[in-house]
Amino acid sequence: MVKKVIHTNEEIDITSEDKEMLIEQLMDLYTEKVYLLAYSFVKDRGIAEDISQEVFLKAYRYINNFRGEASLKSWIYRITVNTSMDFLKKKSMKQLLIENSFFESFNRTESAETSYLETDRNEHLLQIIITLPMKYRAVIVLHYFYDLTINELSTILNIKTNTVKTRLSRGRDMLRRKIEAKKGDVFSG
Repeated sequence: MVKKVIHTNEEIDITSEDKEMLIEQLMDLYTEKVYLLAYSFVKDRGIAEDISQEVFLKAYRYINNFRGEASLKSWIYRITVNTSMDFLKKKSMKQLLIENSFFESFNRTESAETSYLETDRNEHLLQIIITLPMKYRAVIVLHYFYDLTINELSTILNIKTNTVKTRLSRGRDMLRRKIEAKKGDVFSG
């Protein structure tokens, strides 16, 4: 029996014996997002590239173990988060930093002035997000920047859905308080 995984309009045969072709398809679908997710943890382009390569090597190595209980997207993101977290643990890095380019693709048709103001607000917001403890930053980034659901976050982070909900709620509260403490500068303009 052949299992199929649908991602947007792409169909990937996860039982294919041609693992090279399968990984090539996965890389076509997820390379940029995996890189940006890794970069959001390590804030170093070279390291994020290394982590991205390692993610796809792990996917290649363990694709036969993929059970299809979660989406392929969630599986790839979980590998990325785990690999990034392993790197952070090894290097004792404590800050999650987010690349400003997350926002570059959001509004490409805006005027230069509008785009500049939006980028400026986003940079202020990013500076505030960076100050959150890692467990709150991770759920905020994955939920709001990657549009992952509570269930997907639960799978990726290997925590209960109620824990995800609690961290999202607390993370939003912390953000709100920090924004208010800065007198709303982030959203004025």
